[in-house]
Parts: sequence; C-alpha cells; structure tokens
Amino acid sequence: MKVLFVSETYYPHINGVYLFVRRLAGLLQERGVTVAVMAPSQGTNATHQRIDDIDVYGIPSLPVLYYPGIRIPIPVALPSRIKQVLKTFQPDIIHIQNHFALNKAVVKVAASMGIPLMGTNHFMTENFTALVRSAAVKKAFEKWMWAEFSNVYNRLALVTAPTETAAGYIRGRLDVAVTPVSNGIDLSRFNPLGDGHQIKARYKLPDGPILLSVGRLDPEKRIEEVMHGMAIALRSLDFHLVIVGKGIRRMSLERLAMELGIEKRVVFAGYVPDEDLPYFYNYGHCFITASIAELQSIATMEAMASGLPVIAADAGALSELVHDGVNGYLFAPGDTQKISSSIVSVLKDAATYKAMGQKSLEIIEDHDIQKSVRVYEKMYQGLTSRLAAV
Repeated sequence: MKVLFVSETYYPHINGVYLFVRRLAGLLQERGVTVAVMAPSQGTNATHQRIDDIDVYGIPSLPVLYYPGIRIPIPVALPSRIKQVLKTFQPDIIHIQNHFALNKAVVKVAASMGIPLMGTNHFMTENFTALVRSAAVKKAFEKWMWAEFSNVYNRLALVTAPTETAAGYIRGRLDVAVTPVSNGIDLSRFNPLGDGHQIKARYKLPDGPILLSVGRLDPEKRIEEVMHGMAIALRSLDFHLVIVGKGIRRMSLERLAMELGIEKRVVFAGYVPDEDLPYFYNYGHCFITASIAELQSIATMEAMASGLPVIAADAGALSELVHDGVNGYLFAPGDTQKISSSIVSVLKDAATYKAMGQKSLEIIEDHDIQKSVRVYEKMYQGLTSRLAAV
C-alpha cells in the first residue's frame, strides 16, 4: 500500500501537523506501508528530498511575510505539478491535513484521477484570528474559513479528528463521517525514569522546582497569562519557568518578564531538538499550557507520558487529557489567580505532585501511538477495498 500525506507546513517549520505526519508516516513505514509527503518547498523550485527517512516532494512556494516559516504554493501550473508528483509516486490513498491552497488543489486533481482521499482536521479558527481585534472582521473571516473547510472536506471519503471535542467542532459542518483518532504518543520515548540532568549544563537550567512550557511562542498560546500567574505564585514559592520553543512572541515575552520583575526566574530555551526534548520533561516538575487552540496537544501528551502533572486552560480539547484535581488543574482562560494557585498547589507538595504524575501516566496509556497507527492502517485498507469493489 502507498500513502501520500499532504500538508501546507512541514520541516523545517515545526508544528503539530508536522509532528503528526512525521510520526504517523514513519511508523506506517516500519509496518511495510510505502509513504511520502507533499508540502510546499523552501523555495521557488520543485524539490524531492529525504527528510526523517521519508520521501518529501516539495511544491514551488513563496513565503508568508508576516508569519515566518509558513509558505504558500505558487498557483501558476500548480495542478500540473501536483499531477506529476501523483504520477511519480502513484499513491493508493491520499491523506490531507487541512483545506488550504495546496490541499485544496490536491483534492481536485486526485478526484479527477480517481485516487481515494481522506483527511485529518487540525484546523481551529483561533490559530488565525488571535490578532484580529475587530469582532465583525473576525466573525466574517471565521465564516469564510469554515465555508472553505466544508467545501474541501466534504469531497473526502473519510475524515478524522484527534479527539471527540475536535470531531464535535466539525460534524455539523460536514456530510462526511468524522471519526476521533488520537494523534498518539510514543510512550517509550518519554520515560519518567530517565536522567534529565545531562541537559542541565548544556541549556543552563536552574536548580529547584521547574514549571515547563513547550510549544510555539505565538499569540494563541497565551504564554503571557502563565507569566502573570507565575509572578503571583513567586510571592509564596520559589521556582523557575522554562519555556521551550520559538515563535513571533519571543521578544515581547522577554520584555514582559522584565516588566514583571521575574526575568531571573524565566529561562527561554528556544528550539530544542527531538533527542533532547524528553530530558526537559524528565527534568521538569509540572507542565503548563494556557493555549486556547488545542484540538489535542502533543506537548501535553508528552508531558503526561513523562509522569508530569499538567496545569491547562479549560479550552479546546485539553479537558480530555487534563482531569481537574486528578492529574492536574484546569483554569478558565485569563484567570491568572487560578494559574497561580494551581502552580503553588502542585509544586509545594511532593505527595500531590507524585500522585498527579502517576494519574497522568495512567490516562495517557489510552493514547499509545501504536494504537493510532493500527486504526489508520485499517482505514486505508478499508478505503482501497471500497474502491476495488466499485
């Protein structure tokens, strides 16, 4: 079987979609499935590279100037370029990841060639409207984006979403069946018994309790709320916040740390390669996310697989992972007082920290990525069988 994944973003732009595709494609490959990825290239020429031991076909593209790392395909001759890749790779199934320009064009070309299509939804309007101040403009923009989404995804044979919450967002917008399938997590990589001290000197990490944040430093992640809550919590507890990731808000967050007088308690680790990331989780004592745009949150699952309690915004699908008072605490977006009290509750009491961490390990067992891979492989086989029977 040959499966082609299509994504508007891929390495070197690191985000949840890239991680989902890379991990699923790699594990399918181990199970004997032939996989490839189509994504915008990093320039105006078509490319064919091996990235993460996976064939990646790059479609000529241009950068989105206001958002570093994001590129859009050049529309001139786009259908013919897509058709050439499809003729070269000859996929049995195409698995798209969103409804934007490249995926939209792929759906149209693949349909004309009789290639079965399915898709996973990673789309939330909050990822695109976080900086829009006008309520009227925001509403109109969201309406248009959802209409575009429905137009593309209604042409698919099957749609998945990473959680029941995510599936619920789109069921009313589609005529196609929507099935929740966890993004999954490789439980073997995130081992709470591992030695995290080896990264301490390399990244100049501090001693004492560590509150950990991992993810893009972008508006919808709302890391400033974490920092405001942290400033309150520091009045009664000594700890550090380690922020892993890069993004457009880095400089403003550094300024905020200085304004709040907590700059000596905040470490901006920047981008951390995959091989080092598990040690950050093992070195941390509690994970925190204030993001309002999570259809699942791979970083939260990684933290749980490392045995960490989690403090999270009660938004998106985070409540499916974080059970308030069980493996962590939920807070209403913007409630910095609750963020503060949650930090103190977890970090001041070793018994609470250990008990919640153990619950995280128990909850995350249901999200073993091997289970997700088997589900997707069965879906691909079902779609190809259906086509063969026609």
